[in-house]
Amino acid sequence: MDISFKQKINDSGKIKISLILATLGRDDEVDLFLKSLIIQSYKLFELIIIDQNYDDRVCRIYEKYKEHINIKYIKSSVKGLSYNRNIGLQDVSGDIVAFPDDDCEYDPMTLEKVMIFFNKNPDYSFYTCNTKERQSELSILSNKLDDTLISVKNVMYTGISFTIFIRSEKIRDFRFDESLGVGAEFGSGEESDLLFFLLKNKNKGFYHSKDFIFHPHKTDTAEKAYQYGKGYGAIHKKAIVKYGFYIFIIFFMITLFKEAVKMCIYPHSAERVSTMRGRIYGFLHYKLKNT
Repeated sequence: MDISFKQKINDSGKIKISLILATLGRDDEVDLFLKSLIIQSYKLFELIIIDQNYDDRVCRIYEKYKEHINIKYIKSSVKGLSYNRNIGLQDVSGDIVAFPDDDCEYDPMTLEKVMIFFNKNPDYSFYTCNTKERQSELSILSNKLDDTLISVKNVMYTGISFTIFIRSEKIRDFRFDESLGVGAEFGSGEESDLLFFLLKNKNKGFYHSKDFIFHPHKTDTAEKAYQYGKGYGAIHKKAIVKYGFYIFIIFFMITLFKEAVKMCIYPHSAERVSTMRGRIYGFLHYKLKNT
C-alpha cells in the first residue's frame, strides 16, 4: 500500500529526493556537482543522470561515484534539455523531485534545508531558493526580493530550474514542453512553464532569498541572447494563451519597452538587439500545438 507524503513525514521523516540531471558537453562541472552531493548532510536521495554526450566523459564520472551515490545512469541519443528531463521523470522514485543544472553546486545543507521546509510546511507543494556564484555575489536571478510566497506576479523572479524542488505527486501529469529550453526551438522558459503549471493547479510555493545554490554567472553571446529571448517570448505567450495569466500581456509589453530603452543607451550592443529580436520572434511564432 502506498504511503502518503504526510504519513512519511509524520511516521519517520524518511523522504526521498530525486535529482534529474540532463547533461551535455560538460565533465569537470558534473564532477564538481557530484562532489557536492557526497557531502550533503541529508543522504536519502537518488541522482538520475541523462547523458546526451556522444562520448563516455560522463559515464566515467558515473563509474567513479556509483559506489558512493545512488545513481541511475541513462544514455540518450537525442539532444534537448526538456526532452531528456522528461526521460528522467519516467524513472523518478522519490517524494521530492528537482532538476539540477550540470554546472551547479549544492551547499552541504541544501537538501536538508529543503526537507526541513517540507516537514514544517505540509501544505506547500514546492520550494525555490536564490542562486549566486561560489566566489562572488553575482546571480542569474536578477531580483532584490526577500522571502516570499510565489505568485503569478513574481514567478519569473523567484525560480530558475536548478533552484526548484517539488513534491513529485504534484507533477505526475506534467511533462516539459519539448519546444522550450536549451537545445529546442525556443531556448529557455521550460522552468517557468513548470511553475505556471503548479500555480494554475493551485499549488503553493515559497521563495527562500537567503538559501543559495551555486551557479556560474556567464556573459551571454548574441546567439545565446537570441535563443533565450525566443524562449522568453514564447513562455509569455503560453502564460496568456494556455494558462490564462493575462497580466503577462502587460509584463511582456513592459519588457519590450525596457529593451528598447537599453538599445537606445547601448546602440551598438549586439546582445541587446538579439534579445529584442528573440523575444518578438518567440511571442509571434510559438504555437500551443507544440505542447
